[in-house]
Amino acid sequence: MPKCILRLLCIVCGSVAMFVMPSRRRLVLSNLYYAFPRRSALWRRKVCRENFFRLIELGLLSIAGSFLSRKRIKTDFKLSKEDKRVISQVLAGKQGAIVLVPHFTLMESMTLLPKIVDDVDWPEVGVIYRPFDNRSLEKFIKYTREGCGMKLFSRKKGIFEAMQILKNNGIISLLFDQNSGDSGHRMIFFNRLIASTDLPALLYQKFKVPVYFLYPMRVGFWKANIKIKRLNFDENDPKTILFVANRHLEEILGVDENVCSDWLWAHDRWKVVAHGTKNLAKRRCEWLSQSQKYLNIKPESVINLHVMVRMPNWLGDIIMAVAVLRTLKYYRSDMELILICQKQFVDFLAALEIADKVVQLPEKNSKYFLNILKIKDIYPYPDVYISLVSSLRGDIEAILMGAPKRIGTDTKNRPYRKIFINNLYESGADTGFLHQTKLWKNALNEFGIECEDNLSPFKLCTNMGIVPKAKRTIGMVCGSINTPRKRWPAKSWRILIERIHEIYKDVHVNLYGTKADAVFIDEISLFLNRERISNLAGKTSILELANYIQRDVLVVAIDTGGMHLANMFGRPLICIYGVTNALVTGPIFDADKMIIMPDSCPQSGGFPTEDITIESVLKAVQLMLK
Repeated sequence: MPKCILRLLCIVCGSVAMFVMPSRRRLVLSNLYYAFPRRSALWRRKVCRENFFRLIELGLLSIAGSFLSRKRIKTDFKLSKEDKRVISQVLAGKQGAIVLVPHFTLMESMTLLPKIVDDVDWPEVGVIYRPFDNRSLEKFIKYTREGCGMKLFSRKKGIFEAMQILKNNGIISLLFDQNSGDSGHRMIFFNRLIASTDLPALLYQKFKVPVYFLYPMRVGFWKANIKIKRLNFDENDPKTILFVANRHLEEILGVDENVCSDWLWAHDRWKVVAHGTKNLAKRRCEWLSQSQKYLNIKPESVINLHVMVRMPNWLGDIIMAVAVLRTLKYYRSDMELILICQKQFVDFLAALEIADKVVQLPEKNSKYFLNILKIKDIYPYPDVYISLVSSLRGDIEAILMGAPKRIGTDTKNRPYRKIFINNLYESGADTGFLHQTKLWKNALNEFGIECEDNLSPFKLCTNMGIVPKAKRTIGMVCGSINTPRKRWPAKSWRILIERIHEIYKDVHVNLYGTKADAVFIDEISLFLNRERISNLAGKTSILELANYIQRDVLVVAIDTGGMHLANMFGRPLICIYGVTNALVTGPIFDADKMIIMPDSCPQSGGFPTEDITIESVLKAVQLMLK
């Protein structure tokens, strides 16, 4: 069949494959994006398309290779004088050799070498390969590959036979750039962690034979120039064979578009989320530090996992989530963590320095989801998307971001969410007694996080601008815009402040709240001494509120975001609970705190907050200020 027809067949079949396998297409584009971050999206799409065409070309050559005539083989697969001289030296040395071959489109041509170089005597040559699961296909492919005299050995069962060939001064060839799974040794490839076979190192350690890097540089359909190079590595440290081979592969892939299009990017050498449900599990790190040192790679430049987190919509929930995210970032220090949040939280989360990037959500309007896609244009290929919201809007956002692994929690038995969140954690515990932070932590444990909780308070970041401490202040967080029923009556607040001023002559009170709380807090401060209180409702950003709370000697708060903020920064805290559940939304960080509830009220709440007496809160203030 003419090559033009075969090439057209590759284009048609490759185009169909791209259409019917969108996840594989995304994988290729993702791998190209992280390998060549400075290249344009247009360039990556072009390489991806050509890569799919050549994948079909590889399959066709696997079938037809052994049926090609000697004349056609010698015409279409050539060696330069220098490369032919190297091969002649390998064959003339009669000491055996290890030949490393990468996954290029025309790698099947390596089995044709005895026909390409037919003017010398070839020793016994063995090829270690991964067998096909289908018996009929395996039998046929093995037959075609052995048509030129090479012997194929399964990488699972044929290692002994391969060693016998090297012992008899033969040649062993193997594909070194396959992912070796959990049993592989970790090293760096394109600044990401890979699992590589240690077989070349083991063979060299035993037989001390030269090691060569051989690959076909494609110049046309079923046409290639065969390239071979002897690898220079530390002979006293055989594992450096893999370091050098991977670095050389990086270099030749970066030469030009043709070479880059030729490697099997769809092979997913990195498999960053390939642990079943354990998507976030830390990888073993054998050889990692040695490869970084040998190749002069800075550890901080190695990013193996890209995680995007959709933050909650309320300050209190965000702070409860921060405790979990700090644990995640500590556990996976090789991770890029991107937080997506509403506009008012961007500066605050950036100042905490727990994430690499903080991204603002678009405004809610008719073009909301179109604008969500603009975030995807900037951060196009997250490996994992964690949704900390449980709304339909949040689920649609998860789908639009396109991460292959999407993690979320479900406490309300909504099976439809599995359509959007493909790794949904459904808590088996009674969520009425499970803290929200614990629920999120359990979900991450389910998907691979295995480290102790870190609930120590945060320290104020230097870039938040500390407000000079001029007075002994007590902060009071009185308002709640999302659940007004949580409020303690304005009259109770006013009497409490008057009593505190009577007992403590040097105390200044700061009243905190949002613009929506301003009317309620104005009612509290109406008849108080303006020199001894500051009404800051609606006058601070979250970052500024954090600065004020940092210098308060005590914070008295209802169940709201300001309460969690005080607890997060380790301030002594009195929490006023009534209708809400302290077991689920109580302060979580390890700092001094007291929870005040109505008499006989269970910790799960349900009693009116106004039933809390002024005397009980005042008594708690006096205990805290001792």
